Amino acid sequence: MPEPLLYLKAMGAAAIVSAIIVLTMVATLAKSVEIRGKTHALGERGYMTWLNFSCVLGIGLGLVVGYRMVSLRLAWPPVNGLDRFLTITVPLALGIELIAGFQNVPRWVAWLLRMSLAATIPRILLHGSVYLSDAPEGWTPWQTGMALVVCGALLAGVWSLLSWLSQRSPGSSIPLALCLPILCAGLTVMMAGYIKGGLAAFPLVATLVATTIGARLMSKRSFALANFRAPAIVGVGVVGLFGLLFVGHFFGRLSTGYALAILLSPLLCWVTEMPQLRHRKPWLVGSVRLVLIAIPLLVVLAAAKRDFDRDMAPLLGKIAAASRSAAGR
Repeated sequence: MPEPLLYLKAMGAAAIVSAIIVLTMVATLAKSVEIRGKTHALGERGYMTWLNFSCVLGIGLGLVVGYRMVSLRLAWPPVNGLDRFLTITVPLALGIELIAGFQNVPRWVAWLLRMSLAATIPRILLHGSVYLSDAPEGWTPWQTGMALVVCGALLAGVWSLLSWLSQRSPGSSIPLALCLPILCAGLTVMMAGYIKGGLAAFPLVATLVATTIGARLMSKRSFALANFRAPAIVGVGVVGLFGLLFVGHFFGRLSTGYALAILLSPLLCWVTEMPQLRHRKPWLVGSVRLVLIAIPLLVVLAAAKRDFDRDMAPLLGKIAAASRSAAGR
């Protein structure tokens, strides 16, 4: 059964670890530059490389601590979609964003790695599942190919569009906006009956929020960067969101409509590129983005709660009653 207090403790621990790592690493670089006087030699790109590395390390270690706090036991080699998501796809996303952050890596190489990962994630998560087996309920080759192509294209499209927007309109609002659908995905997957799958969302949200805030504060204070860009946070956030929804849909009872609505909701950030909004103050643009995303997510949560009350709550009530009856004997 869900344990909200334990989840909050795990989120707090993950956020603290991520924030400490980012703040410490960035502050150490800033102090080193100040002492050695190498500001011009390092340059803004050098700062961004170190900032990106700090974000990757902060997210990775924060997730390790958060999942350990909730005792989310993962098997190796992985035996199900959630195991493969947390032990293969998330580390791959972190590794790719780490490589992409180095100055001497061409942009086309970085995007080739990202799109290759986007194309292979559906196959990785479905490996060994009934969908790809020879069982009667398995997919035909045509169905398999169609599902893998469509899912990979959706991930690649969302990843590309949000990364493009973060380059056009730098700031912390896009990474923070990604946290809303990830949190919604976790709650919706849990209400769809896959508690362990939904649980994976909470440490991820905590690490992304803490890393974004810590990196934003330090980049502005220590390096005086006019434009804050966090491609690693965006990349890991998009992969995390897709993975949670994919696992919740194919290995849980999350409907296709809910999954698509949550996955595509961050693209509403593009509304702020309208001429009437684009040149407004950053805090106003960021607030509009969060509100735009929150509206459809609240609708999805309300609908998911209605479905839960109709389908799952009576079953859970019977289980609880049976447990109490057995305990009283």
